[in-house]
Amino acid sequence: MFIVHVLIVIICSLFSGGSLETICFAQETSASQIERAQETLEKEKVLRERIEKGEKIFVRKIVITGVTLINEDQIKEITLPFKNHWIFKDEIRLILDSIVAVYQRNGYNGKIADISYQIRKNRIIEIEVEEIIVENKTD
Repeated sequence: MFIVHVLIVIICSLFSGGSLETICFAQETSASQIERAQETLEKEKVLRERIEKGEKIFVRKIVITGVTLINEDQIKEITLPFKNHWIFKDEIRLILDSIVAVYQRNGYNGKIADISYQIRKNRIIEIEVEEIIVENKTD
């Protein structure tokens, strides 16, 4: 608790035009100074979360190629919530993971060699799935 109080005093002092050299820890802080410091800390927390999530992009359309083992309705179910929405780049990983999960639910474990994406300037995400095709050899 003492550390929080010290941080509040420092932040309040800096916002009121003081410097670290002029801070007096014995000084009483007013309720408004504490409230301002708490608001500042909360805004900083929200900003840090946004930075950690990465850049947001608007997705107009999602195009998936290379899929032959799962049907189009299953693909639409995955992509529909993301179309015409602002999303964080790391949310694209959710789309890729969902595609892999549909393969697994349908019994196609290990049937994806690679799955990758590109973000086009026209706000289209292109996802390419490389399936592993095993040919049956008959002698």
